[in-house]
Amino acid sequence: MIRAIAFDLDDTLLDTSGILVPAATRHSFQILIENGLALTYEQCEQHRLQMIRSVSHKDVFASLAKKFGSEKTESVVPAAIRAFYEPQLPVSLPLLSGARENIDYLKDKYLLFVVTAGSEATQQNKAKALGIDTDFQKIYVINSLTKERKQNAFLDIIKHCQIKNDQLLCIGNSLSSEIADALKIGAKACFFEFGEDRGTISQVLSQQPDYHIRHHQELISTCRL
Repeated sequence: MIRAIAFDLDDTLLDTSGILVPAATRHSFQILIENGLALTYEQCEQHRLQMIRSVSHKDVFASLAKKFGSEKTESVVPAAIRAFYEPQLPVSLPLLSGARENIDYLKDKYLLFVVTAGSEATQQNKAKALGIDTDFQKIYVINSLTKERKQNAFLDIIKHCQIKNDQLLCIGNSLSSEIADALKIGAKACFFEFGEDRGTISQVLSQQPDYHIRHHQELISTCRL
């Protein structure tokens, strides 16, 4: 029986791919191009969309600078990374359709958490702009720049709530991040297929999510909450 739920933030509660990513990636690639990257913005986007199926945006910028740039290009990779992970945010952001209703329903029945990756200040500000910063027991921000995994946050939730591993349900759109980490520790995993292509579900049974949805309106019934 599920007793706690951990939501991802980007492309799970917020349409990051549609609202924030286009401007952020353009800014990051412009920094690299102005410093010697031998690719057009369109070519950068083609590489990015292919690469994010298996690696983070931090690795995308570093890899392209190394392969198609110069020493000067590589020297500005940190600036390009900051431009992506610390974008200028609007005061208010919209939740994905159905997310508000799900949160209101679930917070009276379960202990709710957010486990997200990125810059601490940026992710916390996203939660405030979405109006959800007081809906959750805690918002964990994993430092993806140091390749920190969400697994540790999930284990901390389990310890804090004094529950069994399989009583935690982890919901998110990244098969290689929160879904893989949840399955690794024996928690339940719900793959929220939304946003940019982040890979395909494994054919290996032990690596497949317990649930698979594409809209918030499917969450309650599919996960039997």
